[in-house]
Amino acid sequence: MGGSQYDDEWVLPSADITLVLVGKLGYGKSATGNSILGREAFVSEYSHSGVTNTCQLGSTTLMDGRTINVIDTPGLFDMSIASDDAGKEIVKCMNMAKDGIHAVLMVFSGTSRFSREDASTIETIKVFFGEKIVDHMVLVFTYGDLVGESKLKNMLNDAPEYLQVILLP
Repeated sequence: MGGSQYDDEWVLPSADITLVLVGKLGYGKSATGNSILGREAFVSEYSHSGVTNTCQLGSTTLMDGRTINVIDTPGLFDMSIASDDAGKEIVKCMNMAKDGIHAVLMVFSGTSRFSREDASTIETIKVFFGEKIVDHMVLVFTYGDLVGESKLKNMLNDAPEYLQVILLP
């Protein structure tokens, strides 16, 4: 493929990149991590209970030698894990990120309506990582193939205020 006039604008960090996946139980965090890494690094399956109980680190090396680290966390509001334990696990992920966390990927299901728990998830993440985390938060919507692009866009336009704050800083 030929070069573009925009090629020079895409400046990627020269160091390794660490991403943390957070969100509610069953929203597809592990599957998202596997997609990013391009391999099955995390157990991902449909289940009525949480599959990920502890923070897990998966990595891949890019062609330029840099590494992308993905940290998968337990689902927030997973009834089989005490909320204090889930919180401790998420804090543990900070220790797994030796060079710091570059972005938090907040995973939402495109098939679910936004709920009070979704709002609480964002607030919980702020408690663990600090208020400025929203400046480094990327919203990821899973199951988009089941919903369709136009429906997903409509959902985002009608998103509640707590989500609009993140969508439109």
